[in-house]
Amino acid sequence: MSNEIKIGVLAVITIIIGIVGVKFMKGQNIFSSDTIIYVKYDEVDQLTPSSPVFMNGFPIGAVSDVKLDPNDMNSVLVTLHVNKDVRIHKDARAEIGSSIMGGTYITIGRNKNCVDAECVPGEGTLKGITLGVLGSMLPKDDVNEYTSAFRENLGGMLDTVNQKINDPDPDNKIGQSIRDLSITLENLKASTQQLENIMRNNAQNLNTTMTNMAKLTNTLADNNDKITGILSNTKTFTDDLSQMNLSSTMSKADTTLESANQAVRQLQTTLATSDKMVSNLNQMVDKMKNGEGTLGLMLNDDQLYKNINETSEALSKVLVDFQEKPYRYMPLKSRRKVLKHDEKDAEEAVKDAKEN
Repeated sequence: MSNEIKIGVLAVITIIIGIVGVKFMKGQNIFSSDTIIYVKYDEVDQLTPSSPVFMNGFPIGAVSDVKLDPNDMNSVLVTLHVNKDVRIHKDARAEIGSSIMGGTYITIGRNKNCVDAECVPGEGTLKGITLGVLGSMLPKDDVNEYTSAFRENLGGMLDTVNQKINDPDPDNKIGQSIRDLSITLENLKASTQQLENIMRNNAQNLNTTMTNMAKLTNTLADNNDKITGILSNTKTFTDDLSQMNLSSTMSKADTTLESANQAVRQLQTTLATSDKMVSNLNQMVDKMKNGEGTLGLMLNDDQLYKNINETSEALSKVLVDFQEKPYRYMPLKSRRKVLKHDEKDAEEAVKDAKEN
């Protein structure tokens, strides 16, 4: 046998096993034909394929398919595969029940013995209803009895509770607690109303705040690259700062500060010397004001000022005369020659006067 044939046979076996497995998971009888029955429900209470079908507590089949009715989308069409040896009356009902553990199943209820036309044929239909958990656990008559008893007992219990709550006795802790709870709820209602008013009055401000926050987040998102760059630069700066020789830098800074302190001390010495010079200068000025010393006498003695002024004027005249008549001051000049020059100068002066 060639490899191709082996592979083909293996594929066929795999397909058969898959089909058998799917049918088994759906609860269908693999080796015998079943009767197919359709049931329409308004609500299936989470019924799923492979859910069991019971009659008088005995399993007779399983649910094979659950889907919406294509002719009525408000209804659910359920397909049942029932053992072909089981005969179901046309008036029977397919009741969906639920267990306490949450599983769902179908029970064929109100079934009667039937023959031929009275039985549901293959691919026939049954009426379907949903019982729920309580209906699944109790018969219908018992459910009505239990609910009636529960209503009566519940009414009496409510009357007792109501009477206990309304009893104004201070020792009635339950009633007091209920009244306190009522007051708390009223206060909570008032607080809720106030909060609603505050929210209503500040709705515009809240909207503005949320809008600004949205703009801020959008701005941050738009500038994400820039922020990332700033953080990267900050990290680089801190890394460079950590790698710097801070001890050497601090030593240089200390040296610089010491030089600055020395310069300050020199400046203080210079200022002290300047203060001393200013003090001496002030003393000299005071002495000059008081007429002490030569400068003081010159500043305060008017006669000395006049003498100096007269001496200055006389000296100016001598200089002018020297410039105009230098022959008078020449050495080895006789008196006669000097007079002769004076006469000549006098004649020139008269002549200039006449011309003017």
